[in-house]
Amino acid sequence: MQAAATESSSDTSENEEQSGSEDGLASLLKQIRENTEGDKTTLGDVLDALDTRSFGPLLLVPALMAVSPVGAIPGMSIVTGLVVMLLSVQLLISQKHPWLPTRLENFSFSRETLHNGIDKTLPWAEWLDKFTDERLTFLTKAPFRQMIAIIMACLAAMFVPLALLPFAVSVPGTAVALFALGLTARDGVFVLIGIAVSGAALWLTLAMWPF
Repeated sequence: MQAAATESSSDTSENEEQSGSEDGLASLLKQIRENTEGDKTTLGDVLDALDTRSFGPLLLVPALMAVSPVGAIPGMSIVTGLVVMLLSVQLLISQKHPWLPTRLENFSFSRETLHNGIDKTLPWAEWLDKFTDERLTFLTKAPFRQMIAIIMACLAAMFVPLALLPFAVSVPGTAVALFALGLTARDGVFVLIGIAVSGAALWLTLAMWPF
């Protein structure tokens, strides 16, 4: 009975991911830009702007924030790393509804900085969307989903030490973004590329330790 419930929970999680796969990366960025208001915005506002609770898009947002100019905001690398780690653990255990602590959701920053970061990232997102397709979809399902979750949690742990080096977080952040995009679009090719970039992130962390 318990095994059946676990399988059902995993299937539900995968179905929710698939329902959010129709939105491309550029579309997600546009949703954030259009659905955030005020001089200041919070991480919770940014996630709520997506109008989805699928793990793929929710993981994609902090990863993109880490690698974009928004990542230069003091403390942003640590916050996005914690978000990625928490969501990855929940993906690993097939939690149905993603959850973040209120303190993380309330992390605030300039909406203008957010929008500037989106504007600079959008052309690349539109270009990347041309290459996404439903390929090697088995790599985006269990048990590979759980393997991806473990790798992303490890990548998130790299955010903290690499935050001390200029632009270093962009390497593990890019790997997380590729995994998240693969889960969102059900594109196993991006998962494979994410694995390659993860290797580069591990090398960078080991090579720069202890800085």
